[in-house]
Amino acid sequence: MATDRAAQRHSTSIIPYLVSCLMVLLMTVFISFVSAFLGLVNISLFYLLPVLLSAARWGTLPAVITGIMGTIAFDLFFVPPIYSFTVEDLRYLISFAIFMLVGFITGSLSDRLKKQVNYSQQREKSVSALYALSRDIAAVDKMDAVLESIASNVAGSMDGQVILLLPNEKAALELKKASGYHDFLNEKELAVANWVFEKGQKAGRETENFGAAAALYLPLSTEQGTLGILGILFNEDKVPSDPDRIPLLEAFAGLAAIAINRTKLAGQARESLALVESERLRTALFNSLSHDLRTPLSSIIGAVTGLIEDQNVIYSPEARNELLQTILQGAKRMNRFVSNLLDMARLESGMLKLNKEWCDLQDIIGVAINRLGESIIRRPIDINIQEDLPLIQADCLLIEQLFINLLDNALKYSEADSKIAVTIRRQGKQLEIAVANRGPGIAETDLSKVFDKFYRLSSPLQVSGTGLGLAICKGFVEAHGGNIWAENNKLGGVTITFTLPLTKQFSGIVPAMNEGV
Repeated sequence: MATDRAAQRHSTSIIPYLVSCLMVLLMTVFISFVSAFLGLVNISLFYLLPVLLSAARWGTLPAVITGIMGTIAFDLFFVPPIYSFTVEDLRYLISFAIFMLVGFITGSLSDRLKKQVNYSQQREKSVSALYALSRDIAAVDKMDAVLESIASNVAGSMDGQVILLLPNEKAALELKKASGYHDFLNEKELAVANWVFEKGQKAGRETENFGAAAALYLPLSTEQGTLGILGILFNEDKVPSDPDRIPLLEAFAGLAAIAINRTKLAGQARESLALVESERLRTALFNSLSHDLRTPLSSIIGAVTGLIEDQNVIYSPEARNELLQTILQGAKRMNRFVSNLLDMARLESGMLKLNKEWCDLQDIIGVAINRLGESIIRRPIDINIQEDLPLIQADCLLIEQLFINLLDNALKYSEADSKIAVTIRRQGKQLEIAVANRGPGIAETDLSKVFDKFYRLSSPLQVSGTGLGLAICKGFVEAHGGNIWAENNKLGGVTITFTLPLTKQFSGIVPAMNEGV
C-alpha cells in the first residue's frame, strides 16, 4: 500500500511539467502559423501565457520550468538565427532573463496566494468544526454520545484517526472511542499516552516530548485534573505544515474536557438527587409506619388486653361489641395500610397486571362502601348514577380499591357530618366518575401535588395516613388508560374526578377476559 501511494505521488508530481511542456509545444505550433503577422515582441508575450497558467495552477517551480521551456522555444524557432541557440542581438538575453524572472515572480505570488487561500479554508473548517463540536456536546448528556461527537468532529477537521482514552475503575487508561482504525495504538504509543495522563502535558508527534511517536497525544485537563487523553494520528499523505494545528487541537481538547466533565458532574448530580429522593421517601415511609401501624396496633392491643386480663369482669354486650369493633377497625386500617404499600410497590416495579373483566360500577361502589364499614355508614352519601350505563372492561378488584381509597380520602378531609357525593355519567367513549366532599379546599398550587407519593396536605382535621392513597389511584387509573385530576368545588371541598375508557360490548353473555398490561 505504501508503494502504491509513493507511485501515485510520483505520477501526480510529474503531471504539471508534462502539461507545461504540452502548453509550450501547442503555443509554438500556434505562433508558427501567425508569426508573419506578429513581431518578436508579441511572440515573446504569447509565451508568457503558459507561464502564467502554470504559475496559477501549480506554483513556482513548474512556472520557472515553463519559463525556461518557453525561452528555449522562442530562441530556437523565432530568434535569428533560427534553429540555433545563439543570438545575433545580445539584447535578447535581457529579454530571456526577464522572461524567466516573470515566471519566478508570478509563480511565487501564485504559491503565496494559494497558501493563503488554503490557510483561510482550513481556518474556516477549523472554526466550523469547533462550533459544531460545541453545539453537539451541548445537546447531549450521555457519555457515549459526547465521546462519539468529539471523535467524529476532530477526525473530520484534522483528516486523521482519533482515539479517546479514559481511565477505568482501576485508574488505567482504556480505549473508549475511536474514529476509523486504531491499530497504531501499541504498547509504545500507550506508554506515551500514560505519560501524558500522568504529567498533564502534550507529547508525541510534532512535540518536544516523545517526538518519534506515531500520533499526537493531548491531555483532557480541567480544574479537577486530567480526565483522559485525546490522540490523533495524521494521514501519511498529508504531512503537517500548519503551525496553528496544535493550538487548534488544544482548543478541541479543552472543549472535550469540559464536555466530559459536565457529563460526569451531571451523572453525579442525578445520583445525588436520587439519593436525596430515596432518603426523603425512606423518612416519609418510616414516619408513616411508626404512626399508622402503631396507632391501630395500640388500639388492638388495648382491646385484646382488656378482654384477656379482665376475664372475671362480665362485660355488657355493648361494651364487648365496642372492644371487638375496635379490634376489627384497627385490623382493617392496618390491612388498608399494608395493601397500599403493596400496591405502590407493584406500580413502582412495573409488575402490575390487569385482570380485565366486564364490571358494573354500581356493584363495585356497593362493595367498596361495605368494606369501609362504620366509618362511612354514619355519613350521608349522595350517589348519582346515570341510567343505562354500559359495563366497563377493567380489573374489578383494582377499581374497587380505587373507590375505597377515594372515599376514604373524602372522609378524612371533611367534617364528621358532611355529605359525600359520588357521580357517574357517560362522556362520549368514556365514563366519568367524581367523588366530592364538603370541607376545606386545596390551594391551586397543590392540586397537582396531591397525587405525588407520600404527599399530605396540611389540614386542621386530625388526618392519618401515608400519603399513598391518591398516588395509587393515579397509577390504577392510568393503567386502565384513563385520567385523574383534582379541583375545588363550588360548595366548598374537593372533587376528585377520573375517567375510564369504554370498550365495545358483546351481545348476550359477556365472557371474562384476562389481559396483561
